[in-house]
Amino acid sequence: MRFNRRQFLSAMGLGTAGIAASGRHALGASEVPKRLIILSTSHGTVYEGWKMRPRGRTGEQPFHEDLTGLSSSDFSRALEPLFPHRSRLQVLDGLSMTSAELDLAGYRHEKGWLHAWTGAWVYFTGSDLFSTQPSIDQLVAAQIARPDRLPSLELGVAGGRPICHAGQAQQLPLEEDPRRAWDRLFGLASASDPLVRAQGSVLDFALEEFRQTTQRMRTIDRERLAVHFDLVRQLEQRITGLSNAACDVAGIDQLASSSEGYDMVWQAMAELSAAALSCDHTRVISLSLGDLASDDFGWGWYLSGDAHNDFAHRIAEDRQAADAMTDYTRKHAEQLAYLVDLLEAVPDPDGGSLMDHTLIVWGGELGNGWHAYDQYCALTVGGGWHFDAGQYRHWPTQGTPVEMLSASGGTVMSGLPHQHLLVDVVNAMGVETDHVGVHTLESKSGDRISVRGGLPEPG
Repeated sequence: MRFNRRQFLSAMGLGTAGIAASGRHALGASEVPKRLIILSTSHGTVYEGWKMRPRGRTGEQPFHEDLTGLSSSDFSRALEPLFPHRSRLQVLDGLSMTSAELDLAGYRHEKGWLHAWTGAWVYFTGSDLFSTQPSIDQLVAAQIARPDRLPSLELGVAGGRPICHAGQAQQLPLEEDPRRAWDRLFGLASASDPLVRAQGSVLDFALEEFRQTTQRMRTIDRERLAVHFDLVRQLEQRITGLSNAACDVAGIDQLASSSEGYDMVWQAMAELSAAALSCDHTRVISLSLGDLASDDFGWGWYLSGDAHNDFAHRIAEDRQAADAMTDYTRKHAEQLAYLVDLLEAVPDPDGGSLMDHTLIVWGGELGNGWHAYDQYCALTVGGGWHFDAGQYRHWPTQGTPVEMLSASGGTVMSGLPHQHLLVDVVNAMGVETDHVGVHTLESKSGDRISVRGGLPEPG
């Protein structure tokens, strides 16, 4: 996946200077804003094709390794596309989605994409699963969002999983059409239609009507309507802010012109994400990537070409299926590298690049395609103001007294619960808390496990 820096910057109206300054300076902010991107992928990966064991390391002891001192041959096949960005990486080896294993039986995909980003128990309606608590993107958005911009942006590609949640049973929809995503981000600022640009004045009229109506209402009814009033007022701020956004959007619509094929949609969404962050139209973006077609990662020739059933489900019994799923993850690593290239190409007005003030977290719904939650593979890119980047961090698995189903057909003990990663991410973005989702787990044998706090140092 080739990145054309000149073409991208031309589409954004950028030369040697960035456009990120205009929106932030218009708000009068002095602190450089931090940005968060969640990248969530499907079916997990194959641990043997993902892990690294440089310098003769074994998995029996905890260790951390400086990635900047490694060669590309030291990188695993799955992660090798990220080698050029190794100084920004934090590869996390030894996590498990322990809470998902302890939740209700079955529904392993659905439980996975809920637990992965909320760290909380699921809410079961009898037929469907929903979250019981907000996902980390919404926790962060509540902390860092501008009141006159979009608090967060939720984008999907090819049937991305519903990973964003505002609270119990409050699932946020994903936008999978690049053109509609562009309209949401830049449509108001570039609209010439007076009716579109007059929406703010229509809301002014509605709010005045609200004030007059509430004088004749009972207290409880006023309180209920006040909630609606606050939502309308927030909408007014965002419409006004986006309509008056001081960001040069000329040419940005080119970024949304591609809508055919997985790679083209991904590139359009990645480029729109970079533009949105650069213009400070939002500071939190979730990118949920659905199933890759087997042709997209070079395995369309094998069996029927069904990545889910022919590859993901067969990793424990078919070496070629395991190799295919390693290449599946490698393809997503290439896509992530493309996104990092974009963010590094955009100059930040305070020096450096947009990537220098961005944290990307890559995880998924499962540990592997066999539906296991152990050996949960995750990493971060950036966030150098909080994380010790350029590191491979390994915790020996089976260190937590909870039995996990394994692709081998038996059970293994859990690794480090992934809630520690979620806590570290929200802490990095300014959210002061010692837990995300649940704070204590209990094994079937009665062991209580605290999942408070961020990631511990290996060893």
